[in-house]
Amino acid sequence: MIATEPRVAVIGGGINGAGAAWELARRGYEVVLFDKGICGAQTSSATTKMIHGGLRYLERMHVALVRESLRERAWLLEHLPQLVHPLEILLPLYDDSPRRRTTIATGLVLYDRLAGRAKIAAHQFLPAATVAARAPLRSDGLRGGFVYWDAQVDDFALVRSVVASAARDGATIREETRVDALRRDGDAWIVQTNRGDASRFDLIVNAAGPWMNELLRANGLAARYVLSLVRGGHLVLTRRISDTGLLLQSTTDRRVFFVLPWKETTLVGTTEVVQRESPDGVHASEEEIEYLIARYNRYFREPLPRADVASTFAGVRPLVGRAANPSAIGRDFRVVRDGNMVNVFGGKMTTFMALARKVALRVDNYFGRTRVAREPVFAVSLESRA
Repeated sequence: MIATEPRVAVIGGGINGAGAAWELARRGYEVVLFDKGICGAQTSSATTKMIHGGLRYLERMHVALVRESLRERAWLLEHLPQLVHPLEILLPLYDDSPRRRTTIATGLVLYDRLAGRAKIAAHQFLPAATVAARAPLRSDGLRGGFVYWDAQVDDFALVRSVVASAARDGATIREETRVDALRRDGDAWIVQTNRGDASRFDLIVNAAGPWMNELLRANGLAARYVLSLVRGGHLVLTRRISDTGLLLQSTTDRRVFFVLPWKETTLVGTTEVVQRESPDGVHASEEEIEYLIARYNRYFREPLPRADVASTFAGVRPLVGRAANPSAIGRDFRVVRDGNMVNVFGGKMTTFMALARKVALRVDNYFGRTRVAREPVFAVSLESRA
């Protein structure tokens, strides 16, 4: 009898599910990736388009997360320059800025040191006149600012590239195929879909993202964590405001938000609001739109009329933890194996490769043999969503 490789079902075709499917395919598993829609068309295409260490995470001392994210940022810049590009970011300081210059300087020094030799460029402090010349900011109360570097990505194109890479390396991709039911069959699982088929798998990787809670509950499955769903709203403006990205501070609630060049437009975001409804059909609320416009207008010389908002979008972040303030919930991910099911809780776009490796280690552990993955080479896709 011919031995076959273990069959693994990956549920969820966002960046983390796609990354896990690719990693497992490169380790020789027989992988089937299920997504109820188009892979990458939900949460993973509704991000702030950043590949970054997360400067603001240092404020809550999430040093390990930032170090890992900066390492992954460097790897993506090297291996996928077609989609991931360095981006200069300006952080202006005003008389009423909620954080002191010394506090921000300390964070940026640590940010550079955590990046090590892989940092894009060292941060600098700029005088007020230079800051005002670099971006169309108000000059009243401006005391200078810092410039530092991170990276930007076409998020949807990144997911499509990872999906194409997984398919090329042996994974089967089943889009527009919703997983309706999971049931045990001895030492295996039966995965039933909306297409009326039922397939047998040796192990399941549950990377359903914001739909994780629903999937587990619908199938009567217990889990160590329950995800908090936090909505992030964004504005897309009709024109490009600046070639330099800006990281700005809300003076009312200390939150930070980005104003970023995006293709020929400008991206403003994000908000952080608890999502209590289903993640299906998520959108930016009127309150979120007004919030972002008001905070934008605090900083720029020309006020933003509503007519200059070309469109809005929102995505739901699945976060591990609970807090009254959504900004206080950590961005770390958890990969938990319960027998022959691996649940992926949380995760951000920057660290999808690191997450995928941890998923694969849990899978290897279940089957009792550590496998070496083939070298990851991206099948580059320039497929994009505006």
